Amino acid sequence: MIQMYTARTAEADELEYALQEIQEQIDFTALKQNSCGIMLCHMDYIESGLVKALCEALPFPTIGMTSMASADQRGHSLFELTLTVLTSDEVTFAVGMTDNITRANHKQEIEGLYAALRTRVPSDPAMIITLAPHVHDVAGYEVVAVMDAACNGIPIWGSITCGVDFAYEAVQTVCNGKHLQRGLAMMLVHGPVEPRFIVSSLPERNITNNRAIITKSKGSILYEINDMPVLDYLATVGLVINKENITTTPLMVYYDAAKAPVALSFYTLFDDGSVLTGGELPEGTSFAVGNIDAEGIVESAQWAIKQILACPSRQATLLFPCVTRYIMLAPEQDRELALIEESLGKKGSPFMMGYSGGEICPMPGPDGTLRNRFHNYTFCACIL
Repeated sequence: MIQMYTARTAEADELEYALQEIQEQIDFTALKQNSCGIMLCHMDYIESGLVKALCEALPFPTIGMTSMASADQRGHSLFELTLTVLTSDEVTFAVGMTDNITRANHKQEIEGLYAALRTRVPSDPAMIITLAPHVHDVAGYEVVAVMDAACNGIPIWGSITCGVDFAYEAVQTVCNGKHLQRGLAMMLVHGPVEPRFIVSSLPERNITNNRAIITKSKGSILYEINDMPVLDYLATVGLVINKENITTTPLMVYYDAAKAPVALSFYTLFDDGSVLTGGELPEGTSFAVGNIDAEGIVESAQWAIKQILACPSRQATLLFPCVTRYIMLAPEQDRELALIEESLGKKGSPFMMGYSGGEICPMPGPDGTLRNRFHNYTFCACIL
């Protein structure tokens, strides 16, 4: 059994006041034998030293990251800190963080961290929660692939860090007060836990019926579709892609012929007409083009919330929707936040939500086995 508590504070400078606010919302004397924290905050809380001081004052280990906005059952904000505590007598936790990762060292750093944490639990963990950095030369899907190989496919759930700075130059990850721009934080969850993962990107009506085949690609770079240059193929389905609008078209990828697609973003249009995307695109994989709009974002959130509420035995609800969803809801950017708070907060059960710079969440393959995947545009939930 695992229990969850949350607290939030708007105090970014004075540890005494911030800790007092948190202790008014979480009774630390009621925590079980084993506890661990997840912290989401605006960059101000790190720059002021509050995060470091707070982590040192908390009676349990904590990982965290900057986020565009965070929420729990008490409210939501771009400029507050949200603390989540998972606690249990039967479940144990092990946390750690890499040094700054680069193209040259990311594999070694991630493998080394998992190996070190694995020695601190008696057997394979039930799942891993990770908060990964936004690194220009290491793609999110590459981070997931390295972690997946290191842990032999144990379910991984988490997020790439983000923030109100759209260039993501100031985003940070945190572990026990230490914070790094390129650090990857990891939490092993060991014991009798059966996580349920909910993934919702676009409603069916926003996905075209026409599927195409990736015929030339390299990693996450797409060159040809149905033996045609990328832009030529997209023009045949009525899409004119340029450098200004490229990030607004989701690519719905059916990995291994799975029934449910993974949503990926077009990132960069190169001069040769090829396109950098958010995930690996193996040749021979089918995909469909999607359309993301405000009503589709709200509808997909409503669907996910319905699935969450259908889990009557849930003790912990962790949410990472894509930050692009928040941006594309302008000028009513709080619609998804308000929907989550109203729908889940009024039920009395605690939840944690933070906007994500790239979602990490398992999805079932054709045989029903969970496969760790990297997503864009997606509302991802983990229910414990």
